[in-house]
Order: sequence, then C-alpha cells, then structure tokens
Amino acid sequence: MKHKKIISVAILSLALLTLGFGCKGLSAEQAAAVKPVKLNYWTVYNDLDQLEAFKKEYEAKRPYVKINIRKVRGEELEQLLLRALADDVPPDIISVSPRDLRRYASWLAPMPASVKVANVYIKSQYTKEQVVTIEENKMPSVSAVKSNFVSAVYDDAVIDGKIYGLPLAFDTMAIYYNKELLDKSGVAETPKTWDEFMAAVKLGTRFNEKGDIVQSGVALGTGNNIDRAFDVLSLFMLQSGAKMAQGNSVSFANGLTPGKPNHPALVALRFYTDFARPTKEVYSWNETMKDALENFASGKSVFYFGFAYDYPLIKARAPQMDLEIMPMPQLNEAAPVNVANYWLETVIKKSKHPDEAWDFVRFMTTPDNIKKYTDATKRPTPLRSQIKDQEADEMLKSFVSTILQAENWYRGRNKEAAAKVFAEMLHNSLQPSGSAKSENQKDVQLLTNAAKLIQQTM
Repeated sequence: MKHKKIISVAILSLALLTLGFGCKGLSAEQAAAVKPVKLNYWTVYNDLDQLEAFKKEYEAKRPYVKINIRKVRGEELEQLLLRALADDVPPDIISVSPRDLRRYASWLAPMPASVKVANVYIKSQYTKEQVVTIEENKMPSVSAVKSNFVSAVYDDAVIDGKIYGLPLAFDTMAIYYNKELLDKSGVAETPKTWDEFMAAVKLGTRFNEKGDIVQSGVALGTGNNIDRAFDVLSLFMLQSGAKMAQGNSVSFANGLTPGKPNHPALVALRFYTDFARPTKEVYSWNETMKDALENFASGKSVFYFGFAYDYPLIKARAPQMDLEIMPMPQLNEAAPVNVANYWLETVIKKSKHPDEAWDFVRFMTTPDNIKKYTDATKRPTPLRSQIKDQEADEMLKSFVSTILQAENWYRGRNKEAAAKVFAEMLHNSLQPSGSAKSENQKDVQLLTNAAKLIQQTM
C-alpha cells in the first residue's frame, strides 16, 4: 500500500510539473483540483471556429483542462453516443435539439446549482509564481433562465424543475427571396400579408408549354422534398389557432370532425397543400421537383422558407444571388406566432468531469460570449437583453421580429418519426378523392391518424 501511495504521489507531481504547477504550497484539495482534465465535446450545427475560440480562452484560464471539439452529423449523433456509452467512453458535452431533449434525458445530467473548479493565475510577473484557488461558480437558476432567455428556452430546457442545457443561439423561421426574380415577376413591394404573398407566388411561378413548372413561386405543399415541411405546416397550424400539444398529449386534431370545415388544423393543411395542387391558383410546387433549398439556390424559386442558419448555405451555393429576407407574415398581427429551431449545450451523466463540463457550458453561455457567438455566426440571440440590438441588423431583423413568440410544440422521443408522419399525411392529402365531401373526410381522417401516430412517439 505504501509503495502504491509513493507511485501515485510521483505521478501527481509529474502531472503538476508538466502543467507548470509545483506541489509545494498546494493543499490536497488544490492539488486534486488541477489534475489534468480532458473534455470531449460533440456538436452538430454549431460554428467550430467560434467554439475553438472559446476553448482557447477557457484553457488559458484553466490550463489543466484540455477540450477536444468534434463535429458530428445530426443523424449519426444518437448511434455514436449509444456506442460511446456502451464502451464507457462517452463525450462530456453534447449539443441536443430541444425536440430531442426528452429522448436523451436519461443520458444527461441536470445542471447543478454550482460547480467547483480551479482558477490558476500568476501572482507576480517577476517570480512567475502560479497560484491555484478553488472557485465555486454559481450556475443559472431556473428563475434566471425564465427571466433572461426567450420563453421557448425555459419551456424546452427545464424538465421537472431542472435545467438540462443552455443555448449559444436561437433561431426562428423567416422567408428568403430572390430579389431579382421578384422584380422580374412585377412585384414592386415585399409581401407583408399572406394574401400579398400568395399574389406574389402566382406572379412568380412560370410554366412551359407542357404545363411543367420551370420557375417556382415557392416550395410549399409537399413533404418529400421540403426539409422544413414539419416546421412550416406546424407554423400554419399555430397561426390558424390549433393547440398542437398540451403537455405530453398531442391535441391538434381535438374536436376535428367532417362537420367542422373551419377547424384550425384542417384550414392549415389545406392552405399548405394548395401550393402543390394543379387546380389551385397558387400552384407552384409538386412532388416530382428537386429539394426545396437546392431549387432556390439554383435560381428556380422566388421564395424559400428557412432559418437563419440557412443563410451561409444559400450564399455558399449562390454567392451572386440578390438575396433578401422578409419576416413571416401573420394571420393575426396582434398575436404573432413562429416556430423555434436551435440547440442546447448539455452534459452527459456519465462524464468523469461534470464540474468542468458544466463550467465550460456556463462560460460559453455568458451574455458576453453569446454576443460573440451570435455576432460571428449571424444567428439570433437567445437572450432578451440582446434582441433590441439585433433588430437593427438588416440580416437578422426578420428572424428576431417574432423571437419572443417562437415555440417548439414537439417534445417527444422521436422527432424524425413525427416529421415522417407529417410528410406521409401531406402526400396522402394530395391524392385525389373524387369530390369535395370525400376530400374533406379524407383530410379529417389523415389529421386524426397523424395525431394518433405522433402521440405514440411522445
């Protein structure tokens, strides 16, 4: 036993000397606090350059901490995490969509009230003496999250009174448009209402002699070739007044019967699918066309429904496009609605260094660092105090105009399955039924079945 103790002390001394610390003068707590720590951080859509900048700043303050940041594909995150957990080598920090938070919750650690970490600094520039102090950093409280962040963050990140993550940025939906195509369509002013938008779509859609769409006013109406179909249809339902979910109960089809043609969910479904019905004046899209983003970036669509994080993707594919952004029109200007799409930075329950992991999350999501991140990435801020400044930003103002009213309604266990249910519902709704009455009955049944299927994923 004595031999093992001598070896462990020697190893500790070597580690401390490697870091530039000496054991002399350090208490046992201080010596333990500056043992080398390696944090593995898996992210999906976050900007790596800015994360690397945060990493360097944090490591300079706590030189015993080394952070390895890895970017993974969203569709691979769960399987990679499951394998890492099974092999007992999980990452310490991951980025999680709020729509997946309940799915991942059993693998995650709720945020503690405070964390203990070591602070290292030079006492004197002449002696270069390094001093180690133990800090107890308070983490944001539930009430602070509710007060300081936009409402959706509190609704999404807090489960049973515990915080499971904090965001670096936030995102809402707006409408991108190709100004050159809009001008050529004879539309002098950017649409401000849905009626004006539909009129612009009609003017912007072009057909060849066979009746094929050669220029689309907008990619709407289908589910198979529009990545944002789930978000857009959800937005239309919310604007129509549908209650999408109450707690863990899917409720958008509640009260839906063939005798209620003005039910909010039914109205929204028809409005959305009309853009893919050849018999409608707003027909501008169909299931045979390419991906919506690709079509827009190639200059073959006038409008595109997207989030702020789509901006660099569009500019990379179409650098010469005269790209503009308009805020989402509203059915009720007095009660605006939008959908939220963003990521939470959270800590894995099996992390061997939870204090340092949560402290790094805390560090990244301070107001100053959130501003650095959103300035660098041109993303909307999750903080209420920073919204006003972003309203003056030409690129961001359309996204932040409804940021306080943006929400997620789906908080189940399989967002991909829920999106697939909507996509299949849209496909089936576009199939002819023979009469207006049978069309109505079909769509009522499709919405009812969709609600039941999504309920199974909650």
